[in-house]
Amino acid sequence: MFLQTLLIVFLSSWIVEEYLNNIYLQAYVNGVIQADGSLIAVLVIVGALGMSLGLFKVLKSTHKQIGALVSQPQIPSPAPVGSSSKPAMDLHPMVAALKAEMAHHASMEPLPPVELKQAPSTPAQAPPSPPPTRTLAVVPSTIITGNMPVLKRANPDRDANQNSQQ
Repeated sequence: MFLQTLLIVFLSSWIVEEYLNNIYLQAYVNGVIQADGSLIAVLVIVGALGMSLGLFKVLKSTHKQIGALVSQPQIPSPAPVGSSSKPAMDLHPMVAALKAEMAHHASMEPLPPVELKQAPSTPAQAPPSPPPTRTLAVVPSTIITGNMPVLKRANPDRDANQNSQQ
């Protein structure tokens, strides 16, 4: 973050120095401001108002959420049996509901016992090998690189000789 700020300050000072010492850049900037200055000003004002209204809306909704959380009564819940000595962490409401549901299901339905069976001791047979494949010894006349096929030159020496004779 600090490095980005330093880079922005460096580039901004570089642009200002270039503007002060380059008459062509001064003429260009003055021409753009004269031609489009009112449009630039309107866009800046509308953008600033939009950002401030958006931030105000987020602040207002956050304030409502905090007020709703503060106004809720805090009911101390009994500690579950066999709980650890660690202090409880505040959880998201969905996570807390999921944990409560999982604890409820675990107390109602015990896990079925696992039955272990020994595998037969007969050795497994390897699958039959596939038939040998034949490969073609034909060289293609095009080379495909990426998405576009490119024609391959048959005699690059002859092409070079023709170019040098012309």
